[in-house]
Order: sequence, then structure tokens, then C-alpha cells
Amino acid sequence: MNEIRKPRAQIDLVGGTWKEPRLRLGATLDDPNTGAPRQEQLATDPQEVENALGAAEALHRSGVWASVPVQTRVDLLDLVADGLVQRIDELGHEDAMATGNPLGVATMMASFLGPRVRSARDQLLEVGTSTPLPAGARDVRLLRRPIGPAVVIAPWNAPTFVGVAKVASALAAGCPVILKPSEWAPAGCQIVAEVIEAAIDELALPAAVFQLVHGAAEVGAQLVSDPRVRAISFTGGGNGGRAVAVAAAPHFTALQLELGGHNPAIVMRDADIPKAAAAIAEGMTKLNGQWCEAPGKVMVDGSRHDELVEALFEELGRKRVGHCLDKASEVGPLAHASHLDHLQRRVDELADAGGKALSNSSLPDLDGWFFAPTVVVGAAAERSTRELFGPVVSVHSVSSSEEALQASYGPETGLAGFVFGSDLDEAMDLGSRMPAGEVRINGCKLADLADGSEQEFWNNAGIGAHGPTDMVRFFQARQTVGVDDPALPI
Repeated sequence: MNEIRKPRAQIDLVGGTWKEPRLRLGATLDDPNTGAPRQEQLATDPQEVENALGAAEALHRSGVWASVPVQTRVDLLDLVADGLVQRIDELGHEDAMATGNPLGVATMMASFLGPRVRSARDQLLEVGTSTPLPAGARDVRLLRRPIGPAVVIAPWNAPTFVGVAKVASALAAGCPVILKPSEWAPAGCQIVAEVIEAAIDELALPAAVFQLVHGAAEVGAQLVSDPRVRAISFTGGGNGGRAVAVAAAPHFTALQLELGGHNPAIVMRDADIPKAAAAIAEGMTKLNGQWCEAPGKVMVDGSRHDELVEALFEELGRKRVGHCLDKASEVGPLAHASHLDHLQRRVDELADAGGKALSNSSLPDLDGWFFAPTVVVGAAAERSTRELFGPVVSVHSVSSSEEALQASYGPETGLAGFVFGSDLDEAMDLGSRMPAGEVRINGCKLADLADGSEQEFWNNAGIGAHGPTDMVRFFQARQTVGVDDPALPI
């Protein structure tokens, strides 16, 4: 098993200066495998947050960063991508210890960071900053300008990847950006900040191009309620997203909110049950089930219900649950104790609704935040409405695909969906009618389905989208500038 490293210190980066946060939150960041405290949770002082906001606004108003050539932004993103590639091992270790994800998975995700930054570079080159409009001999241009100071609030479940994706897009658009990682998972973003700061320094760019602050809801509230902030990109829970939306509303701040959801899966009568069970087991345990697009509510034709449950039970029983740094582990602990309690309450709610929780997984002899992969059966489909966010699914018997489709609607449906069936035309048709921004047929993978994929956040899953060009465009404001036509009739 890999050695546990000393926790990385939380340090603010404000106006180009590194400084340890002054405030203590009164909680600790713990080893998810053992429950042992590793370090205190820290928060940035309100005055330092104000300094970061002021620096970002001053830089944007000056036009210095907004007006740099596109090639300068490209150079910055290339340097950041190179720097992240050089630190994959560190990033993987920090994310594993923050989230409980098996080290191999966390390191694989860290290896995607460099390509994700280069993707933002490519998005910028595709979208561009200026397009001439047809106007005869007159000069009329559609301009895409940085919308203004941007705030990125990263989640704890995929803290570094989500943070990097959002920050890279904001930098590509030319926005000064302030990043606040989750108070539960700051370490990976701390490394990212070091890489970005070094790249900014190498190119002699203004320090306020990128800043890093730490903390919980209070720091987030100060950032998102400030009228100088013109774009907010947040990934997290529904309650947090609502609080962000309320705080931003008085200033009509541009919002991108990815809030997750209770994602439905439909197993049709003609489905290959062993393959469907294997895919669902993979999806519900990926990132220990702590990912916003995991399957949560499975509707299966009644004639195949017992077969699916048995196959799913066998698949889950083969998965090894263990220490996140153990190379043999396929499922690690949950990220923190409060989330373990939260997941247990969700399972208890399903049990109170008539469900029975089934598991045949062995847990390690450790005092951490482990939860055995679980299948809940017996509850009515309409009682399974809330996101689980762990290695758990509820399975429900239905009489037809149409009944399954209706059962897939719910108050927290809108992000992702899944359909399993042998007749691909029927499966595609059913998937196209599911109320979700992305529906996968016969699989539960995480990467985009194809180049050019566009995923909107439907219903309570959030506001906005993420896709090849959505992220950069979100941080851009469009402006038409041109010579007026005296021949226009009015």
C-alpha cells in the first residue's frame, strides 16, 4: 500500500501573495480510511476575500488582462497543462485522501487535467473573440469579451478536476478568476494554484489573473453576493445551489449551477441482464458512488427484476472494498463522516418506505467512513426521489417501458439517465424521452459520449450546460460593434 503523505498546507493566494488563512472553522480534515484527524479546516479572513475581489475588479476594469492577445491566453493554458502533467502523482494522492476514491482512479483523473486545460485552449480557438458580420461595405463585428471577475466554487467529490475545468475556461475567456475549493477537499486545488501562479509569473501577467481563497459557506456567500462578480460557476448540492442563486439574483450575475440529481436507469425486457448489472455496478461504485451522474433509481421490467437483482448482487459482491491507497481496492471509503451519516439516512428513508437494503460486501477492519455497496429493493418507485450519492441504488419492478419512463420523472431528475436494452432503436427512442441532459445506452461511463457532446442541466439539476464550447462561452459576454447604416428605414 502507498505511504500516506503529510497533509498539504492550505494557503491563500491573493494579489500574488501567499498567506496562511487566519480563521479556523472548528472542524478537521480526516483520513477517510481511519477517521484520524489530519489537519484543521481553515478559512480566509473576510478582509482578504475583499482584497481578492478588489484586485479582480481592478484588473478587469484596467483592460490589461481582457485585451491580451489570444495567443497569450493560449500560452498560459499550455504552461498550466504542462505543469499539471508534471504533478499527476501528487494530485492523485491528495484527491484520494480527500475523497476516499481508490488511488488508481484518483490518479487516472489527475492524468486528465492537462488534456482538460488544453481542451479549454481549443475551445477558445474555436469560439474566438471576434466574428465579422455580413453588412456590405460596413464594418460590423460580433465580439466576445470577458464577462468580468469570475468565481469558481469547486465540490468535494471531484474537487481538482471540476475546479481545473472551470478555471481553465474562465482563463481562456480572459476573466480574472477566484477559486474557492470545498472546505472538505482543498489540497488538490492548492497544487493547481501553485501551477497557475508559476505560469502567470513566467509570462509576467498580472497577479490577479488567478486567486485562491479557502473556507466554507461564509466565504462562498461573500464571494457570490458581491456585485463586482459577474460570473459564478458552482458544482455542488441543491441547497448550496439555491443559496448561490439567491445571493446572485439581486445583481443578475451569470450563473452556471451543476447540482447533481437522482439519476434514473431503465432496464428493458430485452436487456442483456449480466451486462446491465455489470454496468450499473460500475456506475454506482465509480468514485465510490460520489459522482453526480451515478445511477440511483433503477426501473426494471417485472419479468426480469429478480434476475437483475441477483446479477447486481453478485457483481457488487466481487468488488473489493478497502483502503483508498491500497492498489487492490476497487471501492474506498466515503469522503467524510457527515456524508456517511447522510447516506445512511437516505437508505433509512427507503427502508421506511418499505424497502429492504441488501449487501454482501466485506468491509475492511478500519475505523473510516466505509459503506458497503447496497441494493435497496421493495420500495415503490415513487418513494425513491432523493439523490443517494454513494454506492447505493434502489431497484423497482415495473410492468412496461412506459411505466418506467413515467417513474423516471422526479424532483431531482434532470442531469443523467441510463437505458439498457438489446433493441438499440427502441432504447434510443426511450432514452430520448427521458428528462435528463445526457442519457447513456447500455453503459455507465463517465467520459463524454462523443466529441461534440452537449449536456444541459435540466429541471432541478441546475442552470446552464457543459460541453465543448459551453464552458468558455459562459465566461464571455457578446457585443456587437459596427458602423450604422443610414439607409435603414427606422
